[in-house]
Amino acid sequence: MARNPMQKNARISFLIGVLVTLLITGIIIALLILQLTKITKEQNEEKAKLRNAYVLSQDINSGDEVSEDKLTTMIVSKDTIPSNALTSTELSEMAATFDNDGNLVKKINIIAKIDLKKGTILTSDMIAQDGEIAADIRRVEYNMIVIPSQLQTDKYVDIRLTLPNGQDLIVLSHKKIEIANIDGVDSLNTIWMNLNETEILTISCAIVESYKIEGSKLYATEYIDPGLQAAAIPTYLPDDATINLINKDPNCVAEAKQAIFQRNNDASQKGAVRNPVNSGLNENADQATDNVVSKVEQEIQKTQEERQKYLEALNGTY
Repeated sequence: MARNPMQKNARISFLIGVLVTLLITGIIIALLILQLTKITKEQNEEKAKLRNAYVLSQDINSGDEVSEDKLTTMIVSKDTIPSNALTSTELSEMAATFDNDGNLVKKINIIAKIDLKKGTILTSDMIAQDGEIAADIRRVEYNMIVIPSQLQTDKYVDIRLTLPNGQDLIVLSHKKIEIANIDGVDSLNTIWMNLNETEILTISCAIVESYKIEGSKLYATEYIDPGLQAAAIPTYLPDDATINLINKDPNCVAEAKQAIFQRNNDASQKGAVRNPVNSGLNENADQATDNVVSKVEQEIQKTQEERQKYLEALNGTY
């Protein structure tokens, strides 16, 4: 049976239309795949440019400790941050050392070299290692040191001994202090410092000698920019009895002893330091014991008064 030419042409047109539609659809799909591939590639490239960085969640003053509780993590582009921006892993590696079993060997304080503002991206040149926390470090209280009128907690100071003849000696250097605070009120005379065993024995000797020598005093001087200013070199040398005690004390680490022994073994350096001190001790020999007894009694009284205030604050009666 002969087919209608019109039906045949219609069928051919339909098939051509289907083929054209399939071709156009294929082209569109291919273009979409190419576009999707391009977008995916660009996204992967953008992700490759991203990294985690530490950003300050609060202001940190120069010399203050930089710890993770003062930081927050932010995802940022590598193109917009310094190449030495720190990650959490890098900061952890700076702040601690672990053995092969993952056990903590030592912890190191990380401090700010400069004043840092909230929102700042932390970089390696903004911070420094303040020194490891050794096994012999103790938090010690003192109330006989004259402190500046505007000294605040977390500032860094040198503790100095001035003698009646005008000589001024550095007993301890670059020490972060904490002012005793009871119920929101700072103490007038009590500060805390973290000291190693050698430093504790050294300042104990300086305290006793300041008690014995009328007109002498122990006082603190504040660093202007402790993150950038290097620690001063101590110039005070304790007496021979204390040197011998430091030498025999198993709690004093070798590194802390070395500087004192070096000054003690240098005859000219030792004489320059000890001669004025010994001279002052000799001049006050008659009343030295009475002076020490009186000063120690004052020291104990101050400590007891501070302790009483503290206990009353805990009980809500201060």
